[in-house]
Amino acid sequence: MLNPSNPPTAKTGAPGESTCSTTSGCHNGGTFIGTVSISGVPDTVVPGQIYTIVLTNSSNAVRAGFELTCWDEINAMCGTLTAGSGVSIGSGSAGKKYARQSTPKTLSGGNTSWSFTWKAPTTASGNKITFYYASLCANGDGGKSGDIAITGNKSVVLQATSAAIEPAKEADIKFYPTLVQQNNIHIELLEAQSGQIRVFDLNGKIVLDKTISAVYNLNVSDLPKGIFTAHLIANGKTATRKFVVE
Repeated sequence: MLNPSNPPTAKTGAPGESTCSTTSGCHNGGTFIGTVSISGVPDTVVPGQIYTIVLTNSSNAVRAGFELTCWDEINAMCGTLTAGSGVSIGSGSAGKKYARQSTPKTLSGGNTSWSFTWKAPTTASGNKITFYYASLCANGDGGKSGDIAITGNKSVVLQATSAAIEPAKEADIKFYPTLVQQNNIHIELLEAQSGQIRVFDLNGKIVLDKTISAVYNLNVSDLPKGIFTAHLIANGKTATRKFVVE
């Protein structure tokens, strides 16, 4: 089923689902190796909180696509997926939703990624949530042979709600300047000793990915002029800032 734009749903490798490589006549026969992973979702999620998910294919393939869904312990759809740059949302049976590439990507340095958002549900069966995802590793020749899908999953816990629990706040940071005319952006993590920062261009491609200390000067001198989005993770909280390189 050669369809690099909006691939068919229910191909994540979740319970009862196939992948493009296990479907007869689809993308088979490849020997690429690698991993598919997600970041941006902590081990415990807050009901109703919105998280920015980054799905990354790290492999020796030439081109890649992906599909992701999120189910609770009785395999019912869990939470709300929202499209991002190069990402669309498709519908399956029984109310299932799928984030999937609307734009396949060429790997650079063995990696490529997509970002989109997910809103945690207010309840989940068993308070356990599992993300299931698959990424196609393709040879880029436009055909179906010589490709292979890799799969992954991540389970998280839905935080119990009570009067004593407040929704998680955004990570408390200092981030300046946002109009960058020199080399560095100054970052301070006010509630953590270290964190992670990923910088995305307007196409959703990761252009910087670094572990940072509590006080850090991020060198952006290698970035071209344009608008970028920085996604920071610190102490289980996230923050997003936009900046412009002039």
